[in-house]
Amino acid sequence: MKPVFHFSFFLLLGGLLLHFTYFKQNTVQGKISILNDCPPKRVIHYADGTDIMHSNDPMATPNRNVIIILHPLSFEAELKPTENAYVSQQEQTFLPHVLPVVMGSKVSFLNEDEFFHNVQSLTRGARFNIGRRAPGVAYSIRIKKAGLVELSCDIHEHMNATILSLETPYFTRIESDGSYTLPNLPNGKYRIEVFHPNCDNLEKKVEIKGGKIHEFDFQLNFRP
Repeated sequence: MKPVFHFSFFLLLGGLLLHFTYFKQNTVQGKISILNDCPPKRVIHYADGTDIMHSNDPMATPNRNVIIILHPLSFEAELKPTENAYVSQQEQTFLPHVLPVVMGSKVSFLNEDEFFHNVQSLTRGARFNIGRRAPGVAYSIRIKKAGLVELSCDIHEHMNATILSLETPYFTRIESDGSYTLPNLPNGKYRIEVFHPNCDNLEKKVEIKGGKIHEFDFQLNFRP
């Protein structure tokens, strides 16, 4: 009985080692550098004589709307709706300016200003209009189309934002210092995409495996 026990033990140990060697999750990380300045803020002049400063990139720092996306090429990833996906309207600005979600997610819109707002999309395949909503009123829409869904407000024409509807669960927003980290990635081949609404997209095909940390840096150039 002992030889059989020893053989079974080593067989089990070998299987565990094989699992941890070939199926450990990987991490992709790196840094995004910006080669020129983000498009400047613009002043909107209103008929009542007020001037309000608006930004094309209204996050805490301009480059926060850079989204890193990994599209699996050698396998199909399980898609689960993104939780707590929401866009708020503050000081006549959509926040965030770019919202990445898994396709099929429900996105909530909340008016946090002291006056009425609307949210609409004229994007083909994802048209909707939630109507004019009073302050503090939230409304949700399920995004069924993959790709860009452009948002606007029919009351304040300078307001715009983008929902980035993705057929992959592997994406993240870069940090204020330009760094990013995507953990828990299965072995496989991917297409890395670097997205920003004011930049030409960057793409790179890579293979990640072995439960390692893989470094990929990119340089973005804002369009004038």
